[in-house]
Amino acid sequence: MATLRIDLDAELLAAAAHIMGTADNYATINEALRRIVVHERQLRNLERLMAESILAPVPEANSA
Repeated sequence: MATLRIDLDAELLAAAAHIMGTADNYATINEALRRIVVHERQLRNLERLMAESILAPVPEANSA
């Protein structure tokens, strides 16, 4: 894995660790990144499914 040095908000990192139940900074950051990726993939899939569903808005016909 790549090594990257970054400054983080210590309080935010601690809050994230508490919420996710992770034991150290390494695990907290990796779990947070994993959750973001999963969330975004789910969101995109839901958007795609809605666009393809019968519930999708029907474009109005041009009456001009």
